[in-house]
Amino acid sequence: SALQPGMAPTIDKAERAVPLSRKLGIFIISFLPAALLILAVLGTIYLGLAPPTEAAAMGAFAMLLLTFAYRSFSIPLLKKSVYTTLRTTCMIIWIAVGCVIFANIFIFLGCRDVAVSAICAAPGGRWGIFVVIMLICFILGMFFDWLGIIFIMVPIITPIAAALGFDPVWMALMVLINLQMAYLSPPFAPAIFVLQAKVSSSIANAPIAAASVGGARPR
Repeated sequence: SALQPGMAPTIDKAERAVPLSRKLGIFIISFLPAALLILAVLGTIYLGLAPPTEAAAMGAFAMLLLTFAYRSFSIPLLKKSVYTTLRTTCMIIWIAVGCVIFANIFIFLGCRDVAVSAICAAPGGRWGIFVVIMLICFILGMFFDWLGIIFIMVPIITPIAAALGFDPVWMALMVLINLQMAYLSPPFAPAIFVLQAKVSSSIANAPIAAASVGGARPR
């Protein structure tokens, strides 16, 4: 910012005149709520105090405490939060029901064995098969919800990973990371829809999907 102010404008004089102690106070006040939520959810899991389901409840309780601390709690806000949570939960449950039915039919018809044989026939040994699995997950992530992909792919990936000697936890993490990458990639890209909903009105109609492709393209 000092060498090329046009690329990264420097801080104006009014902001530079603010004492460091005040800046630290503002930072701490802004950082503590997020840190409390992270500690309530991930901290309880890593410390072995609660499994993931109970840790989510701890996060909800911490958020409730923050609403009281900020004096923003109200009955309409509570009703809206409960309604949104129930709607999302019901949607996930119905997706899970459909995926379980599909997965059971998929396995019953013997399609899993066919898919496993086709994937294992990929060239390049165990790493060639790994690349094929990641590519399949990446493509599916562009069109399907993550929960559906997990229900469909886990019965296929699990025996392959075990036969090839891959660590199951490492394999699961690689699949999840790949799904997150797919969520950012057109043509569907759910993360882009989230970004489109959050941008300001001045660029609400901007082609964000095209911008994401152009930004990733080498110049």
